[in-house]
Formats: sequence, C-alpha cells, structure tokens
Amino acid sequence: MLATPWALLALIGVPIVLGIYFFRTRSRRVEVSTLFLWADRSQAKQGGRQIKRVQLPLLIILELIAIAFLAIAAASPMIYLESAGRPTTIILDTSYSMLSGKENDSSQKRAIDDLHKLLDSNIGYPVQFIFAGLKPQLVAERSMNAAEARNVLNSWTCNSPTADINAAISLSANVISPLSKILVVTDCPPTDEIEHGKLLWKSYGKLNDNFGITHASRVIQDDKDKLLVEIVNLSNKPQNLNMTIIETKDSNILFKDQRQLQPDEIHRIRTVIKNNCGTIEIRLADDLLATDNRVVLLPPNQRPIKVKIGSFPPDLNSKIKRAVEASGVGEIVQDNPELLFDSSVQTAAANSIESNANQKRPVWTVNILTEPDEKNVKSYVGPFIIDRASRIANGLSLEGVVWSCNADAKIAGNVVISAGDVPLLTDERRKNNTRIIHVKFNDRISTLTSNPAWPILIWNILKYRANQNSGFASNNLKLGTEAEFISGEGDRKLEITTPSNEKKTIAITTGLNVHSSSVSIKIPAEQIGLYKVKADSGNYEFSVGALSAEESDLRKCKTETKGNWLDNETIRSDYRPIAWILLLVTLILLSLHHWFIAGLKNKD
Repeated sequence: MLATPWALLALIGVPIVLGIYFFRTRSRRVEVSTLFLWADRSQAKQGGRQIKRVQLPLLIILELIAIAFLAIAAASPMIYLESAGRPTTIILDTSYSMLSGKENDSSQKRAIDDLHKLLDSNIGYPVQFIFAGLKPQLVAERSMNAAEARNVLNSWTCNSPTADINAAISLSANVISPLSKILVVTDCPPTDEIEHGKLLWKSYGKLNDNFGITHASRVIQDDKDKLLVEIVNLSNKPQNLNMTIIETKDSNILFKDQRQLQPDEIHRIRTVIKNNCGTIEIRLADDLLATDNRVVLLPPNQRPIKVKIGSFPPDLNSKIKRAVEASGVGEIVQDNPELLFDSSVQTAAANSIESNANQKRPVWTVNILTEPDEKNVKSYVGPFIIDRASRIANGLSLEGVVWSCNADAKIAGNVVISAGDVPLLTDERRKNNTRIIHVKFNDRISTLTSNPAWPILIWNILKYRANQNSGFASNNLKLGTEAEFISGEGDRKLEITTPSNEKKTIAITTGLNVHSSSVSIKIPAEQIGLYKVKADSGNYEFSVGALSAEESDLRKCKTETKGNWLDNETIRSDYRPIAWILLLVTLILLSLHHWFIAGLKNKD
C-alpha cells in the first residue's frame, strides 16, 4: 500500500524525458564543395519532430530508473507483515436468510469463497470466530493459521431466526483484545455509518422477491382441530401464490390456495382439519429461499383442561368462571372434569378418588375455604411469603393485595403462599396421584379477586394441571424458542434426535422440588424440522418452523463493503515502510551513473 499515493505524480517526468529520445531530426542529403568548413561532422543528432528507433545510452536508463524509484519512495510505500499484524475477529451471520440464492450461489457460499481468499492475504492471526445468531456464540479455539480457520468455516451453519450483529460486536470488544480487528460477514449492509479503522463490514446478499410462511399453528377448540396459517408476499410487486397443505402419511392434499397477493400483503388461512388427521405439511412453490417454504405441524397434544366449578356464592362463582374462560387453558364442563373447584376438602377428596377410578386422567381439586363468619376473619396486607419453586407462583405478585381469611383454619400440604406463619395456599399431593390445592380467603372483604393477581393465579393452576400430563406442553414451535418437556413418573433420561440426525442425551433429576415428581426440561429449538425424543415413558416429537417475516424479507439484502482497517493503529502495527529500500537502490544507481561519467572523462 502507499501512504501518500499523490506523490506518484512525479512519474510524469519519466515519459516526458523518455519521449525526447523517440524524436530525431530528419537528415537530408546536401551536396557541398568541401567539408573543411564543418566544425564536427560526427556530432550527435538532437531531438526533432520525427519518431526514430530508440537509441538510449545506459546513463539515460539509469537516470530514468532513479527518477521512478524516487517518485515511488516519495509515495511512502508500505508492505503488510503477517507476523506483525493485529489479531482478527470474524463475526459470521448464522441467520437463515444467508441461505437465499440459487444452488451453489447463496449468500453464505459467496461469503465462504471470499473468505478463503482473504484468509491467505491480509488477515492478522490469530483469528477468533463468533457465530452471530439470537445470541452471539464464541468459538472456543482460536485459529492460528488459514487451515484452522477453514475448519471453523466448515462448521458454519445458518439456521437462526435472526442475527444480533451488534451483540456480537460488543462481545468482541469486551471479551477479546480491544486491539483486535473486526470483520463482519453477513448479507445486509449496516444501518448506521461505519467508522474507518477497526471494523470492516462485508455483506454478500442479493435483493430478491420472496414468499414466506410467517405463522402456522394447530389448536384444539370446541373439540375441533383448527389450523391458522399466515403467508406474506415479501416483494415490491404482485406475485402469484401457490400453496398446498398435505397429510404427510399418505400425501393426501387437504387444501390448496392459488391467488395473487399484492406487495406486503398478509394472506391468512383459517380452516378445520379433519378428525384424527396426523402430521400435515404446508408447502409453498420453490423460490430463492427454501427455508420458509415448508412447515410441518404435528397434531396438537395440549387440549383444554376440563374444569368443573362446585358450589360457591354467586359472586365468587362468576369470578372463577371468568378467570377460567379468559385463560384459554380451561374449558367449563359438568361431567368428567380434570380440575374441580370446590369449597369442601372432604367432598373434593371423595370426588377425586371416584372420578379418578372412572377416567384415565386424575382429577385435581382447588379447595377454596371461605369463612362465613366474618368475626373469625383476619386481613393481611403483606409482606407475603411466596415459594417461587412452585409453578403456582410463576409470575405472581401480591403487592397491594388485601388477603382476608380465617387464620385458625388448618390446611394440609406444602405451603406456597403465606402471611408470616399463616398458610394461605398449600399444595397437597394425594396417594392416588391427585393433588388438592388449598386456598383460604374470604372474598367479601379481600381484594384478591379484583387484583391482576387473580387471573394469574388461576392461569398458573390450570397450567400446573395441564403440565402434569407427561410430554410436550406445545409440540409445534417457532425457530429460536424452547420446547418444554414434562417428564413422567419413571423418566430418568431423554434421548433427543435433531432434524440433522445429531443425538443428545439429557439426564433427568427431580432435585429439591417437593411440589412435583415431574421435571420441566427445556430443549432449544435450534434447527428447522422434526425433533424426536425418546423417554422411559414413551416416544415424543416436536416440530420447528422458521416463521420470521423479518428474516424472510430479502429486499434489504445487498452485496457491499463498508469501512476498512486502514486507520493509524493498523498501519502502525500491520505495515512496515519500504521507502528506505527504494532510496538505497536509487543511491546505488546514482553511484553507478557517477562512475560511468567519471570513466568517460578519463577516456577523453
């Protein structure tokens, strides 16, 4: 590189001097009477207007080379030294939009081809890689040479629903050396200006039109399997949609939709899937981003919890009913409930045993003890002690709540909420695999049911009951979320097979949670496709779809380079000046020039 390239203007003198020797005076034949009047018949020809064959003496060549070297030296040439260079951090975008493009011409493929060239040129080693996804992931081993860096590139996969580049840059600044150069490899140019120096941003995307599935869900409502799908035309022109929904087992077509969508139009499909329909697949016509053209949906396994409400005062009865209906988790029934709200623990226990003998799913009871005699009621305004290990207390806040109850009433089970040493809500586990949640409060002089804590409490109780059924709480997920698995009584480990056929094993330990014999295990949904989970209690599955309108929008993609590494710090550390070498060579040439001239004078 040249620090002052404008100094190369001095090279104009080379062709000017050289051009003189391309022109020679044209000779004419002239007859004269004698030659003694000519002073020097062998005088050299001077410059003229006609181009002749070049006849350059050695001295002129030395002079021209010396002029050229002096001009280049004035431009302050510098050479990159790999051994002296600063270390480099390479941030790789792992979002799935990097896969857009034709076969062997995706944004990721173009980036890899360019990185292979870059790794052999002016990359400073060691190189630290960061995978930028939902959260930045630091590659443990640093690459000390191009071969090791290429091994990291071979493990670069693009299956994240987004790429948090800023978080990756912050990680580099805080964890890696502050002197490290940063190279960002992505498919979109930066939204903000890049300062020259430390950061180099290279995007390899291409603007393209795209159709994308941005939402897909199956739920059980009113005993019907209902499907909701959203498809967006992510382009600046109208496009023809071609969507098909098939049953994967027999490849039967369940639904087809062909219509024209306007730019940015969201098309929603709401339909009812036939009874006992298995796994279905939603398909769009092929385009430049295949990732968001396929979504697999398993049959929903989370049905509403059947709830029966016993005898309560009308006002309290309606408050329980509204909270259950608003939760979206419970369904009010009169027969065969899974969760029973009652006001008598003896009746509740008897109902649980009887109902449990007549149906497969055990019946839980929420036993609300109301005190009709307000003389025995005491009111508490806190501080309330809440056992956060219990799922009943998830996200629950009792700030500002006045809780009134009979402090002398005894309730069994593990204390979840208390006012000092007075239990207010307990969780009792029965031998017949049922539970009784005891709650004591007087609704007439309490503010619990008029506080936001009330619907949260009811929702937690319903989810607590629903999650006791082993398996996945939800089996159709969005990429980047987590699947929650509820272990069964005998589960000791999970064997997980990912869509890429990787196998993982997770040990299950009950730990210190006395509220439940089951354990909630979170499995990251990091790949698109079908996950298979094998437990001691049986085999399970969950499906993951892309479902990100922002990542499917390819109109922001572009091939562009922003910023550079040529700040003063980089020049000082990575480059070495070589002007002195050119000056030394020029001095040698001038010495030779002087030596030849001195030799010619001595001959004369």
